[in-house]
Amino acid sequence: MYSFSVTPEFFAVIVAGFLALAFDYFPYLAKWFDAKSDDAKKLIMAVLVIGTAVVIFAGQCVGLFSTNLVCSVKGGMDTLYMVFLALGVNQGVHKLLKPSAAFQSRMFAEKK
Repeated sequence: MYSFSVTPEFFAVIVAGFLALAFDYFPYLAKWFDAKSDDAKKLIMAVLVIGTAVVIFAGQCVGLFSTNLVCSVKGGMDTLYMVFLALGVNQGVHKLLKPSAAFQSRMFAEKK
């Protein structure tokens, strides 16, 4: 039997990938997001991914979660590693799976 455990890194990467997909494929969210400049898009994603990592780390420190992170400098460095990993996944998923202009026009078309 396969044993599966959700580590903080795994959770952050999954959330980062989901954020990229959500901001590209959920019509109202994607329409709002597409109106932003490239720099603003990157900043929004970075803030959301970093926020996720901070919540995971702070949750471990105050006892909300039980993870393999340690509430110390080493845990902070592990969280930084997690942030870089999640940001890479977020931007990779966004670049690879961004819908084409034709699909976006169909997605944003008003339904009659």
